[in-house]
Amino acid sequence: MQHYNKTLLAGLISTTLLSGCWWDNPEKVATHVSKKIDREEVVSHLVELEGLASVTTDGQSTTRSAGSQGYQNSLEYILTVMQDNGYMVTTQAFDFRAWEELAGTELSVNSVALIGVREAQEGVEPDFATMSYSGSSNGVLNGTLSFITPDFRFDAADYDSTDGCEASDFTGKDVAGKIAVIQRGGCTFDSKVVNAQNAGAIAVIVFNQGNSEGRKSVVNGTLGSDSSATIPAFGARFDLGKAWFDLAGSQTVEATLTVSVQDEIVVTENVIAETPTGDASQVVMIGAHLDSVPEGPGINDNGSGTAGLLAYAVTLADSKIPVKNKIRFAWWAAEEAGLVGSEYYTNSLFSEIYAKAQQQILEELGLTDPAALTPEQWDLVEARYKELNDIKLYLNFDMIGSPNYILGVMDGDLSDTKDSPDNAYTGDFEPPYGTSDIELNFNKFFASKQLSTVPQALSKRSDYAGFADWGVAFGGLFTGAEKTKTADEVALFGGDIDVAYDVCYHQACDDLNNVSQEALHINTQALAYVTTYYAMSETLFPAQEPASAEVTTFSSLSAPKEKLRIGERLKAADSVSDHDHFHGDFDQDLQ
Repeated sequence: MQHYNKTLLAGLISTTLLSGCWWDNPEKVATHVSKKIDREEVVSHLVELEGLASVTTDGQSTTRSAGSQGYQNSLEYILTVMQDNGYMVTTQAFDFRAWEELAGTELSVNSVALIGVREAQEGVEPDFATMSYSGSSNGVLNGTLSFITPDFRFDAADYDSTDGCEASDFTGKDVAGKIAVIQRGGCTFDSKVVNAQNAGAIAVIVFNQGNSEGRKSVVNGTLGSDSSATIPAFGARFDLGKAWFDLAGSQTVEATLTVSVQDEIVVTENVIAETPTGDASQVVMIGAHLDSVPEGPGINDNGSGTAGLLAYAVTLADSKIPVKNKIRFAWWAAEEAGLVGSEYYTNSLFSEIYAKAQQQILEELGLTDPAALTPEQWDLVEARYKELNDIKLYLNFDMIGSPNYILGVMDGDLSDTKDSPDNAYTGDFEPPYGTSDIELNFNKFFASKQLSTVPQALSKRSDYAGFADWGVAFGGLFTGAEKTKTADEVALFGGDIDVAYDVCYHQACDDLNNVSQEALHINTQALAYVTTYYAMSETLFPAQEPASAEVTTFSSLSAPKEKLRIGERLKAADSVSDHDHFHGDFDQDLQ
């Protein structure tokens, strides 16, 4: 009886502490949930994901790429965990162009055999990689290298980083029937390859730009699932491209290549899950891509983000937190092919809401033709769209356990990265209202742990891009991909200088041994803190200050005035030159 009374008393104390006005303090609830994130549980989901990967066609590795059995296994695991923990779970199917490189790829220049990413042994730097959605060579292909308009004058005032970006770049170039060699930079890989193909090239090699340490290693890129390219396309190291260019000044440089691919349309699925309670008109959405690249199981990229979401979902369910705002989880398919799953979701959902907002304003104004709307009336459409859109913010987690990690937080107000070459939002763009507040809360969490962070440029290389373009506040975390760690970053986070944040980025070795459990745990705690904070907040963001306010306040920093309307932003997105697919170099690059 005495033991029973003590247990009852402890239960009453716990209930008292977690009741009443306690729930009205978002920071306290967020801290409570964050502290409950268990490191071993997060890692356990990574163990499961690695075990669910399927063998690649060439038998050299395992994969969880979209369209593979490994992806389907991963999807079913997500469904089971989320349903068992009481979440409302659905899937969203869509057609997807599944591409896979088959065994036997070879590339040699002047009879020197080069080392591909798939064949490189540990400690050996590879020379080249096949770009996703490359065409097949249909046997052995021989050709002379033909350079287009490379520029190695990186410090010159008139430096041109747009080699091969325009069809006119190929005018007068002897490229027909040859292998075009093009320098990275200025536009998508697909633009370069298709321009070369239209000029008669039989294959393309894109060598890295060379203008920084982060742009010297092998280009491991994608043409994107909507590419019309049918010729072979490779990425190579900068020093190789430069050496070939120098050699071509005095002699003919020949190359021989072979590549076979499997390219077909399949059906794949996003996974969407929601809390059964919470205000459905104020949805807090968080996401991570579930697929890996075809070359490996993708345990850091992006098993880490996937595991973080799962661990938070289980912890939240166990805590029985009465969330005020509905939380929606997403695991995206086909991110590695060019953000396909998340953009399918955002375009499908938000375009309907925007059309509804436009129709409502037209009817209220007594108009029928959208072309008759004035700029001020378009502002009414934008405002109505934001009222109708229940998704008020989106948080993205893509690579949060890199072995040589940094703690990266998206620069929500562009105060630190506006002029960064990685910033895809140039000109008059200012992030949607609330985006900088999200950055502030992530940094607040890390500061409470006495941890530094590094602001990350808004590169549009991961799944937040579709939400940003549709005017939804966004944020997220990132621990680094193929770029190398600086001395300043080593001083902040430890690790190895001039070594990639993730030495196994997009390779077969991206397995359980390629994850910093420390980084994964702290980032999952940060994920839990910020998501719970907004889920428990009746008012999500600070009040927006008038644009004419002369005094800089917290609110004015958190609520920048948007200069580009959503419709204009979507048009601009189609022409963004640095729409790379990922990660700070976030994920598989498009450019």
